[in-house]
Amino acid sequence: MQSDVLALRGAQKRLALDAESFLASQAVDASALSALMKSHSFILTLDEVRSALAESSKLPPPDPIHKEHGSGAHTDGLMSKGEAHGSMSASQSPQASSSNSDSPLHEKAEPERKSIETIVSRSPTYKPLAKEYAPRIKIREHTDVSGQSRCVGTVDDFVAYFRDRFERESMILRQHQTNLSTIRVDQISQHTGEEVRPVVMVSDRRITHNGNLFMEVEDEYGQMKAIFTSKERNFPKARGILKDDVIAIDGRMGPNFFSIKDITYPDIPLLRPTKTLEEDLAIAYLSDIHVGSKLFLEKSFRRFVRWLWGEEGREELAGKVKYVVIAGDVCDGIGVYPAQEKELSIKDIYEQYAAFDKLMELMPDWVEVIVSPGNHDGVRRGEPQPIIPMELVRSDVKKIGSPAMVDIEEFRHLVYHGSSLDSVIANVPGLNYQHPENAMKEVLVRRHLSPVYGENPIVPERRDYMMIDEEPDIVHMGHLHKNGLLKYRGTWLVNSGTFQDRTDFQVRMGHVPTPGIVPVLELKSQQFYHLKFMEGGL
Repeated sequence: MQSDVLALRGAQKRLALDAESFLASQAVDASALSALMKSHSFILTLDEVRSALAESSKLPPPDPIHKEHGSGAHTDGLMSKGEAHGSMSASQSPQASSSNSDSPLHEKAEPERKSIETIVSRSPTYKPLAKEYAPRIKIREHTDVSGQSRCVGTVDDFVAYFRDRFERESMILRQHQTNLSTIRVDQISQHTGEEVRPVVMVSDRRITHNGNLFMEVEDEYGQMKAIFTSKERNFPKARGILKDDVIAIDGRMGPNFFSIKDITYPDIPLLRPTKTLEEDLAIAYLSDIHVGSKLFLEKSFRRFVRWLWGEEGREELAGKVKYVVIAGDVCDGIGVYPAQEKELSIKDIYEQYAAFDKLMELMPDWVEVIVSPGNHDGVRRGEPQPIIPMELVRSDVKKIGSPAMVDIEEFRHLVYHGSSLDSVIANVPGLNYQHPENAMKEVLVRRHLSPVYGENPIVPERRDYMMIDEEPDIVHMGHLHKNGLLKYRGTWLVNSGTFQDRTDFQVRMGHVPTPGIVPVLELKSQQFYHLKFMEGGL
């Protein structure tokens, strides 16, 4: 009866949605109610409730507990609320590998639809350290377009966008140390024969038949043609120059061309102070969950949630997790690509986000969840993207746009879904989808998250929100469904993979994702771990 439900809530017990509905319709005697209150589970499943009533002779014993992923018992494509704390065997606890380990990340998804026995294994003595600390989160609002979009698509908007980008990247480049005079393009004729350094934007580039790099460059005051010959010692640096890059070029003006000797990207400083934290807390990084897709690995995601509750082993690390940061594509969306509805388990956008909210309700109350959007989410496709609106995500999470800077325990995070990584990989030689961290390094070198304008949809705001003005401590992206980790000049670059199984498109493209792998950073030790939540994790 409803009074029994209220009594369990008073005893700090949560009920799965189906368990709550079932219990409200039953008469429960004192012994069964006492057994439920003494359960070690934080969230009581329907099977636990039925077992307790069966022992009191109220119901026949339940059938053996075997759950099939994606079974018809749950028409919304999700398991019931409490099953997140009772659908995995303790013998299947996630295995962790240090970022310093030589072990490769999980390359191939295990089948997600095998039946498994439900055994709750959380220790009753689990006392998470993170519960003792208040959250410390500061969203740097000037880096987040949410509520600040003023673009109407006029020519003036485009001019203002490129001018803002050039001015801010130029300012960074002018702070670089050099013995050369930093001059404007219209001043070069006054320094014929002298080696100088103009700061320019690349309007066009091509490799000549002799293997030299020919460029047309400009600043606010003029245009000129420049050539970087393949005989120059620094020529290898030029191979990665992209259209729209803002760079400093060192060289001399000749009769027809500016002859380049070297180039400099905005980049981040080589040396920066190392931040430390006395509190032994941790952050888990997620992305590309794709709730609503038939390939959403719900069982693995719920296993991650149970791990946070101390039910899947490695309780010490789990207890340190104070924050979970999700870098976009929380849902699969509707109409994102042709014939997408054939690959959806939930074909209504509001129901997809309602299902995501149910998952968020399972999170421990001491864990702060930060959510940003991606190209599959219910916001505008063009970047920068504002927060996912309240009518979609209603759960108790902190929402930010993409990109956005967030200080977590004074560690500055740049959170961005990563849609531009496709164009970066396509245009910079040597990059590939197997190592997303290298593409992430290229955007950090350029201090711009979407350096090639037009290949990734950009909304020309009068302020360029894709600029990286301040050096981040951690850059967190997703989008490529591939885990990656790199420390570059004191900044961690982390791509958090996915909770979606390999798609047909990925099969056709030969891309092998790394699903179900969650990077976790211990802030005190600055140590990364990759926890594998697929069934039978490596």
